[in-house]
Amino acid sequence: MRKYLLLLLMSTLFMAPVAYAHTMDKSTLFTDVPETASNIQDIMVLHSIGLLGYNGKDMALNPTDNLSRKDFAGWVGGFFGLAGSTVDELAQAAQKEDYVSSLEGDLTYKEINTALFHHKLELANPDATMTKEEYIAFLTENLTFDMGGHTLIQMGGFAEGPTGTIEDVVTGDETGIIIGGKTYMLSGHPRIFADSTDAKSWVGQQLERSIFTTAGDHHHGHDGGQEESHGDHAEGHGDSHEHEAAASNEATLQYVQISSAQVAKEDAKEVQSSNATPKEQQTAAADDTTSNSNTVWMIAILVVLAAIFAIVFVKRKK
Repeated sequence: MRKYLLLLLMSTLFMAPVAYAHTMDKSTLFTDVPETASNIQDIMVLHSIGLLGYNGKDMALNPTDNLSRKDFAGWVGGFFGLAGSTVDELAQAAQKEDYVSSLEGDLTYKEINTALFHHKLELANPDATMTKEEYIAFLTENLTFDMGGHTLIQMGGFAEGPTGTIEDVVTGDETGIIIGGKTYMLSGHPRIFADSTDAKSWVGQQLERSIFTTAGDHHHGHDGGQEESHGDHAEGHGDSHEHEAAASNEATLQYVQISSAQVAKEDAKEVQSSNATPKEQQTAAADDTTSNSNTVWMIAILVVLAAIFAIVFVKRKK
């Protein structure tokens, strides 16, 4: 008996999905952010580019708390690749670079506009503070705002990546996805929004959004035209603040957002339905009815068989 149990245990280990090392998904970001949160995708995007910090695992976001200048400064220090190996060091570096005037108190919209948007946003209430939830919504709304040739996402050394049907995947020491015959490798610490982190399960599904990360291209400066393009500032940021690019400086995917197989199937079906003639729509409806009817019959048969087996088993026991 023990031998069979051991064999069963070993087989489950081989059958377990292989997740890429250091992957973070919607269940491992913050302890107080459920997978079903309405803004989970926004949180994952900002987390992947560093504007919610990088070390979310086993930490709480406290989304309804006001955002402090110190927290924001630490995130900005990592986003721009400033020197520092701890949140405190990054916050101090950000203050030194005038991204914040102080590390005390709560952040205002005016200070975000100065630090990240070169004063280009028109604000209804610039002196108001915000909760972290409001910060997430505000940045998400303005992430692609054009500041004269570049956006916030580009300032951090990121760019929008490919979308489309995933034709195949690369697995092993590194993970990649193949779209349109081209291979796109994932970064060392990707953020994955998907039903599973098992790359093999992504084949045939839709990559709805992705974000590239590169080793450099951080655009500093927040006084209008004073921009300075920096190279690789990712010194000593440990497991995260490096933007995790390949050593060859080749762009890799830091964020991937994959629709479930069921969603992709329903989307395709919806497109086909919208393009179908009335006769084709009637035929499809009839097919669905037949399919549903067959499913009901199969379930009924299985229930009857289960009942028969149960009766036979009880009689034998007697």
